[in-house]
Order: sequence, then structure tokens, then C-alpha cells
Amino acid sequence: MSGTPSRPDTRATPTPAQRDAQADDDLRDACREGKLAEVKRILDTGWTNINCRGEVGMTPVIWAALGGHRDVVEHLVSRGDDVSLVDDMGNNILHWACMGGDRKTVEFVLSLDGMDINSRGERRWTPVVWAAWRGHRDVVKLLVSQDADVSLVDDDGNKILHWACLGGDRKTVEFVLSLDGVDINVRNNNGQTAADVARGRPHHQLSDLLVSRGTQ
Repeated sequence: MSGTPSRPDTRATPTPAQRDAQADDDLRDACREGKLAEVKRILDTGWTNINCRGEVGMTPVIWAALGGHRDVVEHLVSRGDDVSLVDDMGNNILHWACMGGDRKTVEFVLSLDGMDINSRGERRWTPVVWAAWRGHRDVVKLLVSQDADVSLVDDDGNKILHWACLGGDRKTVEFVLSLDGVDINVRNNNGQTAADVARGRPHHQLSDLLVSRGTQ
């Protein structure tokens, strides 16, 4: 990275007067790896945009949330990060935090002003769908306890039970089945039930579970 200015601005400004593309890359890398001290150092140089975008439009705070680096997420927010930004696919920081599966990180993100627990991202997937797909049962429970809407349907007609079965984590599927209003026989746009989805993957034990619970 090129030399730092003689009087670095320790405030992280969204659009610094002087920019270094390498500094932006370094910031995203440090956030992805959870290196808080390095994140602070890079931001203190004043050469980077705290909201800089990289691969598929992901910002540094999104990378930190995906990695479950809550301390880094908290620091970026304290320095003025714009947590309302979405990536090129329409996913926000909450979607990625749920994908990563660190409960403490998800809790912090949920506490931020303006965060919509039922926000729609890529293919209209909600945060709780991401968590269910990845088998993060604790995160699914957290979201449900804070009124995540498990009745929502994505662009392909899939509900949370379809995605939990696609992910293959039995405990997550069992929890989803225990929720009020979850229809074990609901079909997606291809006419598939959750049991059909499970049968199409190496999750035959899940289809057996669903059959034992009365799926058609």
C-alpha cells in the first residue's frame, strides 16, 4: 500500500479525499479474516472507503458479518459504516450474518436501527431461510423468537421447510416442523414438497422423518 498522509484523518469517511485502491482491498481482506487491529490501522490512514465494494458488491462489514467477526462489525458500525447497503444480488448484512451462522453477530446486526428481519434478498430469500439452509438452528431459533415470518415464499415457491431439508441438518428440520403454521405438505412451483426435495439430495433420513410426521 502506498505511503500514508502526514496527518491521517482518524475518522472513517465514506468518501475520503484521497483513495488507495489497495487500501480498499486490504480493508476487505482484514474484515474477512477478522483482524480487528489491522482494520483499525487501515481505517486510520484515511485512504480507504469504509463502504468500498469488492466481489459481487460485498462491503467490508458484510465480509465481517459472514465470517462471524462481531468485534469487527461493531467497530465498522462505530466508524460510520452504512449497514443499509446491499450486494449485487440484493443481499444485506443480515442475510450474510445468517449465512455465516454466528449467533452473537446476528444478534448485534438485528439490534441496528432500520434492520428488517424479513428483508428480501436474492430470489426473495429471507434471513431465516439462509440460516435454515445452512443448518444454523440456533440462528433460526433467534430469528423466530424475534418474529421472523416463516410463512414467506421465495421466487421458486419454496418455504423455509424446503430450504431446511435442502440443507440437510436434521435438528434444524425438526425445529422448523415444530413451528406454528408450517405446512409439511406445501408444494413449491415445481410441485415438490419438502420430502421430495430431501429425496432429491443425499438426505434420505429427512424424507423418512417427514413421512413419519405425516407428509403425503
